[in-house]
Amino acid sequence: MLNGLLFGQKVDYDPIFELEDYNFVLGTQGIGGKYQFTDDSKLVEQAKHIRSMGSNILKISLGRNTTKSYNLKEVDANTTLELFKAIPDFKGVFDMDFKYIFAWVHTLTDVKWKNRINKKEEQALYDEMFEFATYLLKEYNNSGKTFMIGNWEGDWLLHSGFNRNMTPPKNHVDNMTKWFQIRQKAIDDAKRKTEHKNVEIYHYVEVNLVLKGMQGKTCISKDILPKVDVDFVSYSSYEAIKNKSYDEKKNTLKGIFNYLEGQLKPKKNLPFSRRVYLGEYGYHANKNKPETLKTQDKETKEIMQIALELDIPFALHWQMYNNEYDKNTGRSKEMSLINEQGEKRPLYYLHQNFYKKMNAYLEGYKNENKAYPPSDVFRKKALEVLKAL
Repeated sequence: MLNGLLFGQKVDYDPIFELEDYNFVLGTQGIGGKYQFTDDSKLVEQAKHIRSMGSNILKISLGRNTTKSYNLKEVDANTTLELFKAIPDFKGVFDMDFKYIFAWVHTLTDVKWKNRINKKEEQALYDEMFEFATYLLKEYNNSGKTFMIGNWEGDWLLHSGFNRNMTPPKNHVDNMTKWFQIRQKAIDDAKRKTEHKNVEIYHYVEVNLVLKGMQGKTCISKDILPKVDVDFVSYSSYEAIKNKSYDEKKNTLKGIFNYLEGQLKPKKNLPFSRRVYLGEYGYHANKNKPETLKTQDKETKEIMQIALELDIPFALHWQMYNNEYDKNTGRSKEMSLINEQGEKRPLYYLHQNFYKKMNAYLEGYKNENKAYPPSDVFRKKALEVLKAL
């Protein structure tokens, strides 16, 4: 267990402490949710917990099924921007003082990219992303925020029926390539055509079957990334982190990150030294088997450590509220930071204590040096802090 912490503190929001203007690297997300405890929506409730835990990183879903998953009102929206404007909760969490905001954005148009993308549909997809990106740049001008807009696990979108062993047909690969190209161009054009300062927006592609690509088989990383001038790649990492020792996990992830970066076209003026990050990681547990809780804590902490050692810009834990359940028994897989009983789990306190200690370090460093530490100095300190928690 982490410092002997047990379950117990209920779902009250912790007191907010002011955060330094820095990338803490380690974060979590609030995608959907199967439970809630306040009059806030599931979206707002999780965002408040993420912020009161001490994180300045938020990741949410903003798509066709989002209103249902967050228990928000149903609205008639045909574009992402229409949905965003129709439901105040979205702007409410974007307005919170998160420095980095990630959003799953697919499309609310009627375009089914797997079937085809004709000229009319191409324009519709482009317009949807261009308008949303332009809105964010104008609305959050001089806010200091960075928006990361991308997709959920892309290889599952490409592989029918979650079948990792199938070979996606060429027309699906070609159409997904065009879809990503359109989205990237729309964001690049919005930045070029919109006057803005101290606000950034980037496009990412999320992949989840990279080992397949490294074996020469058809997937996004092998067949699509080299053809898309994408800003960043998010890796949903479950294929690489299960049932491995620390060294095995680190070596596997190191090889994957190097491979992915080797698939990318060169691109200038990006804010981080690396263009690949952990968009999802996490481990199951069973509270009726205490040893699984200890293993979950240990392995989560190891991934956090590996992320810092490999100098990736983000590592996002899955997630604040659990949404994974055993299909046969209905038992929670307990991947959350706050569980179904409203208890803050040890993983919550691991993150919170990390943020508090690193925030105090940044404040002290800035006061002494009149500037924040360079990334390598921050990460060295972060590793010291993490190992002591």
